[in-house]
Amino acid sequence: LYTPEELYQPARYFLTEVAKGHPASLLWAKQRVQDVDGEQYRFVTVHGFGIPSFKFAIHADSDRFISTDIERDGVWEPFETKIFTSLCRPGDTVLDLGANIGWYSVLAAKILGGTGRVLAFEPDAANARLLEINAAVSDQHGTIQIFRTAVGDRDAEALFYKSDFNRGDHRLFSDGSSREAHPVPVTRLDSFFSGGQHKLPDVVKSDTQGSEAKILKGAEGLFAKGWRPIMILEFWPFGLTQSADDPMALWRNVIELGYTVLQISEGNQSLVDMNEERLNILLAGDISPSAQ
Repeated sequence: LYTPEELYQPARYFLTEVAKGHPASLLWAKQRVQDVDGEQYRFVTVHGFGIPSFKFAIHADSDRFISTDIERDGVWEPFETKIFTSLCRPGDTVLDLGANIGWYSVLAAKILGGTGRVLAFEPDAANARLLEINAAVSDQHGTIQIFRTAVGDRDAEALFYKSDFNRGDHRLFSDGSSREAHPVPVTRLDSFFSGGQHKLPDVVKSDTQGSEAKILKGAEGLFAKGWRPIMILEFWPFGLTQSADDPMALWRNVIELGYTVLQISEGNQSLVDMNEERLNILLAGDISPSAQ
């Protein structure tokens, strides 16, 4: 296991495609990510909207969606990526919950440059290792700070249920299927930001497989003090329900905080007003809480 500090090598920092780059840098990085704790990784060329192409490390196996899509398309969730990158500004603090292997964290860091901060939370060890590698390779300003913990409504430990084929589908709930499970630390945002060591985020992206309601509950103190970041939240009724939360209650909570709720869908490619009538229709059909 290599820490970000161990991965930083100033003489070989820049990849070969970058101006003034060291010709051995890509080879050096590959050597650092191959066969880490028995895991296999590889680099692919990716692109963000308005961001020059860059090298990005993905899982070589057992990741049917995120790594596979990035390798095939050079981008993950193109519509959401376009929206997300349009919301980040130099100087912002960006909170990436469920950071996975670092797609959104790295894009945010490239936009923020040396003037902002990305706080990336990822409880899965294999994903977090790759997140650290991608940060070390692409984040030349040290903008990304990584925390190997989950976020929820309590400061404790919780069982983390892992998918053996989709590394973006690890969860803090059991749906009764057979999954490897182990404890991970969980923190509340109220607790994390209580010490004043970190600037409150301007942008929040959360994709945590059903923990979004609990994440907001764990930030009630911050919201009570007037914190209102731009938020991109996963809304997965099955995961919310399995986590003992009411999907409609989450929507109402966000509305009561004064937000306008817009739907981001990769199948639609346009922002749609998510009012109560539309949400009820979707909950009765496409995104029913009974449909995984």
